[in-house]
Amino acid sequence: MLNVEVDEKTVKAMMQQAINERVEELAKEKYFMTYSELASYLNISKPVIEDRLIKNGLKYYKVGSKYLFKRQEVDAFLDEMTASMTATSNDIKFFERLKEG
Repeated sequence: MLNVEVDEKTVKAMMQQAINERVEELAKEKYFMTYSELASYLNISKPVIEDRLIKNGLKYYKVGSKYLFKRQEVDAFLDEMTASMTATSNDIKFFERLKEG
């Protein structure tokens, strides 16, 4: 039988360090991404983003002449897109969202 004793001070210090590290990670995450950041994040080109994602409903926000994308919305859009794909029909270049009504 293994008997491990850890004092409360050590546990609190470890918890605080873990919390601080996670807060730092979250603080570094951007709320919006530019076209370039989105292309890098997805590892696809700007034309593919325009032709396959935006034309199929990916939301964007325009500030002056700059287009911005919410990371959460991008992730949700891609989750929805890829959920409808199969092993043989999985090319983003050929994806088209079915138009309603």
